[in-house]
Amino acid sequence: MELLKSKRLLILSFFLLVFAAAYSQKKDDDRVYWNDRQKLIVDDFGIKTKNLESGATSADFAIDYEVSRFNFVSKNFNKNVRNYMVKSTSQIDTTGNVQQYLLYQQTLFDLSEVYARELRKALKENRKLLISGTKVADELNWKVMSEFLDRRSKYTQETNSASDPVKQKEWEDQIAYELNELKDYIYGK
Repeated sequence: MELLKSKRLLILSFFLLVFAAAYSQKKDDDRVYWNDRQKLIVDDFGIKTKNLESGATSADFAIDYEVSRFNFVSKNFNKNVRNYMVKSTSQIDTTGNVQQYLLYQQTLFDLSEVYARELRKALKENRKLLISGTKVADELNWKVMSEFLDRRSKYTQETNSASDPVKQKEWEDQIAYELNELKDYIYGK
């Protein structure tokens, strides 16, 4: 009887492990993580439209972080902050100027990475405050995300959503400079 219970427990544990692995994999299948060697492509967008049915393009970029009180001893927060695009809620019109739409969204993704790195840096610089709780991380995230949203709006206006080639090049160069300045805060480094 005891052997039967052990087998059932083992089988149940196996199924729970398989289910957990499958669930976590599915969650990541809906994300495109920022990578300097991989640019966005049409297949990264879960919603494909035609004839501007719901606008030219939109992307759902997210920066999430995971910290605890015990991170105050950590000197590296690069793996605690992730920057990604959610495929299922991002859309692109495949009948319009696809290259411009991809350039626009890639530039926004790169800009988002600047602010992910800023958050990693801020968490490192303020790590000793984490001993009193994670509220400081929430406040830093709020500050960084507010700056990102303001800058995103400014980029969109100045480049007319990447359609002004001169302004677009200026923004690309500035973002590349900032990414280089924050190279110590690349995810996983």
